[in-house]
Amino acid sequence: MIEDFQKLDMRVCKILKAESVRKSHSCLKLTLFDGIGERVIMSSIKEEYKPEQLIGRKIIVLANLKPNRICNVNSNGMLLAATNNACGCQVIFVDDCVPEGTAIH
Repeated sequence: MIEDFQKLDMRVCKILKAESVRKSHSCLKLTLFDGIGERVIMSSIKEEYKPEQLIGRKIIVLANLKPNRICNVNSNGMLLAATNNACGCQVIFVDDCVPEGTAIH
């Protein structure tokens, strides 16, 4: 239903920092700019991406999730990615011309 989709706060965020997490074999800690301020999310994309491949890239983040503690880090959102057996996990990147904070409808 369209009403359910409208409840989602999806927005463009720029990755400012990407760091490996010592206590996790699969998670990267991403520090993002969401158009208003910085937020940190944890994402299990360590096997597919090196931190240096992500810095400066723009992604789509589901921003209105309840914070979740992962590996002793508060994660404030979830990035969107496509996953299947053929390609693994592929983050959905946004063109650089789209400003941070832009809503996804």
